[in-house]
Amino acid sequence: MMKRILVTGSGGIGGVNFVRALKLFQDKFFIVGTDFNKYYLQFADLDERVISPRHSDPNFIPLLNQLTEKHKIEFLHPQPSSEALVVSQNLDKISTKTLLPPPKVISKDKLETQKILSKSGILVAKTMVIDSYDVIANAFEKLGGGPLWIRAKSGAGGNLSLLCNNSNEAEHWIKLWILRGTANFSDFMLQQYLPGRNIAWDSFWYKGKLISSFTRERLEYPFKHISPSGITGTPTVSKIIVDDSVNKIGENAVKSIDEKPHGNYAVDLKGDNDGNWHVTEIDSGKFHTTTPLWGYISTKFLKQDPLHNLPYLYTMLGLEEISDPGFLGNDIYPEGLHILRHIDCGTWIYRDDGFKEKVL
Repeated sequence: MMKRILVTGSGGIGGVNFVRALKLFQDKFFIVGTDFNKYYLQFADLDERVISPRHSDPNFIPLLNQLTEKHKIEFLHPQPSSEALVVSQNLDKISTKTLLPPPKVISKDKLETQKILSKSGILVAKTMVIDSYDVIANAFEKLGGGPLWIRAKSGAGGNLSLLCNNSNEAEHWIKLWILRGTANFSDFMLQQYLPGRNIAWDSFWYKGKLISSFTRERLEYPFKHISPSGITGTPTVSKIIVDDSVNKIGENAVKSIDEKPHGNYAVDLKGDNDGNWHVTEIDSGKFHTTTPLWGYISTKFLKQDPLHNLPYLYTMLGLEEISDPGFLGNDIYPEGLHILRHIDCGTWIYRDDGFKEKVL
């Protein structure tokens, strides 16, 4: 009998990839998807599509329960971090299974996370809170001068970020977003610029134990030449790397913010001039947008154990169809394998030796 799944935010890139990773297992999952964008909702391979209100709407949780009752949903996956947080905050009202970290973990902002990591002896980018325009110049001086990142304390995809060469640029950037009504002064922080490699450590945990992880280096972003920050959220080119030091830092970072990790945790790291890794961010409760794509590739093209497909592993554990699988390993995907992807260009796996295969 098909298992009945509800996926929120299913029209976003991460949601589309999550559904795709599960649909490889033919006749195993009946998937209902929601999204507030009626156009993007068409992208995912769903059995039922439902336009939803935004996560901040008081009707969001009641709708999920209505869909759960109507379609006999057995497991709920909220893909965007904003929706994962709302669901985790309302678990007492949710009438189906989930597999999420507690809301106090999902809701930690970047600044709070950095303080916790620093106390645990983990290198982080030097950061300063700015509470008035007067302290911006002083912040540049204390953090070693420009360039520095001006960033939002929370949010994904390079939210409100800009690499600023001096305090005047930072001040004007903040004023712009306040003038537009998009942000408040208290939303921003200044952060050290780290010029080294851009790394993501993606991991899955179950009842406090690490089950599996992999590491990738982000090499290219879409339309970076027209983005003020050069960062546009999800990479067009990324490569699997194997680095034991990243594995150790990633595991310690997750344990520092959550005593009993449970679900998906993604750690972002940047290298400094000396090659030391600094943790810049930890996302929990959701998959990075390409994590399910790697799962899809693992199952369909690499022919790995199905449990290396992290959306499948996560869903089957959430459904209680499988018990604790034990430690599957770090570095579950082959070193040196790239994903190449861009709008209207398809998706390819690629190696530097010239191997290339189209996957989408």
